[in-house]
Amino acid sequence: MRLISFTRGLVDNIGVKLVALIVAMMIWFNASGQQEVKRNYIATLRFVNLPDSLTMTGKVPEQVELSIAGTRRELIFLGFRKISVLVNMAKAKAGRFSQRLSRSDILLPPGVEPDDVRIISPSAIEVGVERLASKRVKAAVILSGGLAEDQVLNRVPVAKPAWITVTGPESAVQPLEKLPTKPIDLGKIKQSMETEAEIDYDRQLLTCVPDRVSVAVSISARGRRVLANVPPTILVDDDRNLTEIFPKTVSLTIEGPQALLDTLSSGDVSVLVDLGGKPPGRYTLAPEVIVPEGVEKYVMDVDSLRILVTRSSGPQSM
Repeated sequence: MRLISFTRGLVDNIGVKLVALIVAMMIWFNASGQQEVKRNYIATLRFVNLPDSLTMTGKVPEQVELSIAGTRRELIFLGFRKISVLVNMAKAKAGRFSQRLSRSDILLPPGVEPDDVRIISPSAIEVGVERLASKRVKAAVILSGGLAEDQVLNRVPVAKPAWITVTGPESAVQPLEKLPTKPIDLGKIKQSMETEAEIDYDRQLLTCVPDRVSVAVSISARGRRVLANVPPTILVDDDRNLTEIFPKTVSLTIEGPQALLDTLSSGDVSVLVDLGGKPPGRYTLAPEVIVPEGVEKYVMDVDSLRILVTRSSGPQSM
């Protein structure tokens, strides 16, 4: 019976009791909200009014720790708002810029006026300042991985556009001649296609326009062909010297795009032996081989050539 009476006492006039509870909580919250407290906050450091011809370099601080004293209610509301510390860079020049932070640099949300605001750390900031420079540089296509064994690139992929404009600190921009793309994985390419590649650069230091380029990757079946009876060419700097060479012709096995190989003949390759500055005598020399662009690799049937150089007994030709 006592339990039933207790339960009945709780639920009787439940609405009135809930209102009383809410009023009591509001009175408590209002009273406790007037208590003075102190808390630490992290504010965002913002650099403003930097001249357009300058840029900041090095490690730039991003946050400032503050100590704020005020009523509990003010600080509760402040915890949901953004606090900033402004650094006025209007008078900055190339070199080092330093400034002590003060209460006047702190930007609090409108309507929030705590009793005491202090900067804990850092009390001062120092940053590097450089002239801003722009330069046109080449976009260098970077490839990774490899095509299937029966495939080969028709040509070296190039970026479109081939040139990009990079802007940033003068010391970082001036040495640049090119910027690479992020690697294009050839292992994922099965047929000729055009893809987009992102320029790989430090986005905190530089800006690039455009920051992406189009890259055409043209591939074809890998082919192999033998070019036989290629006569070596001997380069001499004295017309009085006579030369004999063995073997008189060589063969080259070339590999590359089948469509390209089908168009080639022995006259499209050169096997050069440079005898410049060499007196009469016998020589065994490895020749220089020049093949058309697009040929992936070649193998000659001999490693070296034997050359006999003799002096002509007749008059020097004019």
